[in-house]
Amino acid sequence: MMVSAIFLKEWLKVRWVWLGLAVLHIGTLVYLYLAMRHQFRVEHSEMIWYWAFELRRLLYEPVQSLPLITGVLIAAAQFGPEMIGGRFRLSLHLPLRGDLLVWSWVAFGALMGAVLALLDALALYWIVGRWFPHEAAVSAVLTAVPWLLGGWIGYFGATLALLEPAAPRRLIYLGLSAAFLALLFQHRGYQEYDQVLPVLIAIALLFVPAVILPAHRYRHRS
Repeated sequence: MMVSAIFLKEWLKVRWVWLGLAVLHIGTLVYLYLAMRHQFRVEHSEMIWYWAFELRRLLYEPVQSLPLITGVLIAAAQFGPEMIGGRFRLSLHLPLRGDLLVWSWVAFGALMGAVLALLDALALYWIVGRWFPHEAAVSAVLTAVPWLLGGWIGYFGATLALLEPAAPRRLIYLGLSAAFLALLFQHRGYQEYDQVLPVLIAIALLFVPAVILPAHRYRHRS
C-alpha cells in the first residue's frame, strides 16, 4: 500500500514531463521513418546500402540523444522538487526504511525511462526492417544499446547530483557520469561496443546502490 502511494506521488510529479518526452520520442521516430522513406524514393537503394554499410554512415542518428535527454529530465522532475524547501527531509520520516524509499523512487523513474527506451528500440527495429534485411534491423538495435545505456547513466547521474548535500561530491558525481557518457558516445559505426557492453552494463548497475549514499548523508546531516 505504501509503495503504491509512493508510485502515485512520483507519477503526479513526472507525468507532464514524461508525456512531453513521449511526444518528443514519437515525433523523432516519425521523422526518422519519413526521412528514410524519402531517401529510398530519391536515391537508388544500392547507393543507400553503400552509404550505410561501406561508408558506415548511421542512418538513425536522430535517436542518439533521446535516451540521455529523457533520463536527465525525469530525474530533474522527480528529485528537483524534493530538494526544494527541504521536502526530501520530510519524506525520510515516512514509515518506510530510507533505502527502500529511495529505491522505490528510482525504480519508478527508471521504469518510466525504460518504457520510452523500449519504444525507441522496437520502433528502430521496425523502421530499419522496412527497407533492410532482418540482420540490419538487429544491428541497428545493438548499435543503439550504448545510447539507451546513456539514458540510464543520465538518470542516475542526475539523481546522485540532486540528492547529494555536499557540493564537492556533487561535482564528483557529475564528472564521473559525464566521463562515462563520453565513453558511450565514442563510436562512429555499427556495433562497435559489442565486446565491451557487458562490462559497461555491469559498471552502470553500480549506480543503483550508489543512490543510497547521498540519501544517507542527507539524512545524517539533517
